[in-house]
Amino acid sequence: MGCGTCKSCDGGPCQGLLPEAELPTNLPLVVYDGDCSFCRRWLKRYESICPPGRLAWSPYQKAAGTFPGIPEAEFKKAIHLIHPDGHHTRGAQAVFELMKMVDLRIWPLLLYRYLLPFRWICDVQYSLVANHRTGANRLARLGWVAIEVPSTTLLTRRIFMRLLGVIFLLAFLSFGWQMDGLIGSNGLQPADELLAWLDARGVSSPSLLWLSYPDGNMPALTTVLWWTGTIASVLVVLGLLPMLTLAVAWATYLSFVNSGGLFMSYQWDMLLLEIGFLSIFWAPFSWTLNGKSVRRPSTLIRWMFLWLLLRFMFFSGWVKLASGDPTWADLTALDYHYWTQPLPWWPAWYAWQLPLWWQKFSCIMMFVIEMGIPFLLLFPRVPRLIAFVALAILQIGILLTGNYGFFNLLTLVLCVVALDDSQLLLLWPKRVRGLVRVGLPRRETIGRRGLNLIVVALLLSLSVPISISQLRSKNEPPDAWSAIWGPYRIVNSYGLFRVMTKTRPEIVIEGSLDGMSWSPFEFHWKPGPLDEAPGLSQPDMPRLDWQMWFDALKLEYVHESGSIDRLASNFSSAVGKPDVEVFTTGLVTPRLCKALLKQNPHVLKLLKSSPFTPETPPRMIRWTMYRYRFATSDEHAQSGNWWTRDWLYTSPSITASRR
Repeated sequence: MGCGTCKSCDGGPCQGLLPEAELPTNLPLVVYDGDCSFCRRWLKRYESICPPGRLAWSPYQKAAGTFPGIPEAEFKKAIHLIHPDGHHTRGAQAVFELMKMVDLRIWPLLLYRYLLPFRWICDVQYSLVANHRTGANRLARLGWVAIEVPSTTLLTRRIFMRLLGVIFLLAFLSFGWQMDGLIGSNGLQPADELLAWLDARGVSSPSLLWLSYPDGNMPALTTVLWWTGTIASVLVVLGLLPMLTLAVAWATYLSFVNSGGLFMSYQWDMLLLEIGFLSIFWAPFSWTLNGKSVRRPSTLIRWMFLWLLLRFMFFSGWVKLASGDPTWADLTALDYHYWTQPLPWWPAWYAWQLPLWWQKFSCIMMFVIEMGIPFLLLFPRVPRLIAFVALAILQIGILLTGNYGFFNLLTLVLCVVALDDSQLLLLWPKRVRGLVRVGLPRRETIGRRGLNLIVVALLLSLSVPISISQLRSKNEPPDAWSAIWGPYRIVNSYGLFRVMTKTRPEIVIEGSLDGMSWSPFEFHWKPGPLDEAPGLSQPDMPRLDWQMWFDALKLEYVHESGSIDRLASNFSSAVGKPDVEVFTTGLVTPRLCKALLKQNPHVLKLLKSSPFTPETPPRMIRWTMYRYRFATSDEHAQSGNWWTRDWLYTSPSITASRR
């Protein structure tokens, strides 16, 4: 059979990649076994990325007679690279020299030349493959399908960078409308108050907002930084000054995270910063993302993205098993998850109605995808495609049943790095694929490669110890090196729902004018009225709604411990003070009650509705804790309610006179 890659085969034994002509004498010549489809396809892969006029190619069946000093049997055993001056190399060394000459990579040749164990291993591996070419060809087809198509990532990088710019833009836009109510001067946790608290304790927290501390114009700087980050995100999407704009987007978002306290401490914020930092060094140093002068994407940095995706997904499953939580062990966790998760939306109600055997099967598949599938990222094109599809299905499933802001979208963007140009080109119609720029441009400069190596060494020095600590399931304090870099959020630990909550406490805040008639304040997305279907908030991230979920869990724990009356009394007395402590308790409810008593317009903007107005504010306020759960299908059919609830506790009234 012909090789299918050169015109001279004509369906018969391959006659080579060279036309029927005299062998060149002024170019290095690659000599291979023309009857071996494995050899032909791999060399076609190299030939497709080889700069013109750098190498010549010929099967030994045609070239052997030209080089009588090399026995034909040697040509049949291994590939040969014959230089114009007559010297030649063979086997693994020839392959590594070929990689260098087609401008693919140079480090394998350097290791082969100067590291003896590496040379031995490569020679043994080459002999093993050469003696089992049929089997190797089958394995290569399983790994790559089209072996002759190089696994380039020029298009991958462009798509990834633009999508990451979209995520940054969503993050900034979502935070922007909430910014004044959360960290503004009249917000629930003012940034300048947090910076003062950190400064008093000597805590390092890199943030550009320090520029206005303590006597500067914090609101103006906050607005400037938000606009800066938003504009930088738009420029990333447009592909303009990609390295610079990604650095600006990352630095401004880091500033908000490190001065946002409770409201900016979620795992998706950490993941965005970690991906954003790494993307700075994958971006081309050029005016445009797709300019003619862009250098090729760094393979080393791409591997760091894959390493990040692998540990992010693996530890998402690992923490569940390592926690010892019985609901994960007996696979019943999803029977609770759909209605106890922070912000479900109505498809979660339907998913909860499915039979228990399906919930258990789904739980098994989740563990397979989170803890097994990510290791396929370490393999070639086809296994990575399988990993991409499986991880994407999991993220889409989570996205369809819960509101996690841009979290799942960000994870999907990270998964794009697993694909190469040949796979992404399938998104374009065949007639225009030739117009899409792919391939292998010039390698990065030595300086840029050196910088990438430093970045990779830094990230590995931080991520490997964190991973080992998570495998041991220990909360080990960071060492001095990790403590230095921790505030920059460039490496983080991950793992959601370590322990599945089996109840859903909810805080309902009510106000009154007379102490007899009470009216609730309604939130945008967290459960409230029983007959309202859970809504879709993503890709927006309603941070107050999320924080109220954590507040409710903490208050439920205090209630079960018997200390709720004392805590509620502290709320009542603390709500009138200007320094209600939030940094140590982690509770936002006291400050929220204070803001609602005052009808703070910035905080009210975070809510769906208030039964009062600034002209007629409530004279008193209280909070009640209920336990919510999804209504069963029968309960829903009878009442039309999506939720049922049981009363747990009502706090003492907090009067306006205590403001």
